[in-house]
Amino acid sequence: MELAILGGSLDPVHNGHVAMAEFVLAKELASRILVIPAFRSPFKSDSAASAQDRLKMAHLAFAPFDQIAVDDLEIRRGGSSFMVETLQELQRLNPDTTLRLILGADNLAGFFQWEKPDKILSLAKILVLGRHGHDQNIPALHRDSFLLHPEFDQRVSSSEIRVMLAAGDPTGDLLPSAVARYIQTNGLYL
Repeated sequence: MELAILGGSLDPVHNGHVAMAEFVLAKELASRILVIPAFRSPFKSDSAASAQDRLKMAHLAFAPFDQIAVDDLEIRRGGSSFMVETLQELQRLNPDTTLRLILGADNLAGFFQWEKPDKILSLAKILVLGRHGHDQNIPALHRDSFLLHPEFDQRVSSSEIRVMLAAGDPTGDLLPSAVARYIQTNGLYL
């Protein structure tokens, strides 16, 4: 079985995240996807929504999908969420599973600044999905560790959505409807 991990702050989870997961499943790049919201990103000072709110929004966004599960592994672990630790734990729990890591092209440039990037590459193949306006340049030494999918063109950004929500602007179809209702009900991002 091939298990793909979609991680990050997911602050908030939006239809771009959902589209990424749907793309991976439609292209049969993995048979299952595990969505893992970070407790705290090592690259961000703090999340706008609490870990529990982001976890709940992830559950709401991905509830319609049988092949996608949401896991609170990084939230239970607490502290800075390092993907290398998450992959090691998943490998330990699923020794016969091939791991994939879903990565937007906007995060590709900084990948080699992550905690133990070479160890990450030994644990999982990286599925790089296109992101509007971002290059997909991979050092020649590591090309075999990455699967590029430039045909996917992600244009949605959590930071842009947070700005819209704070300004009281409509987000249209950028958020799953259940997530939009949760944000409104709980007064998030104001």
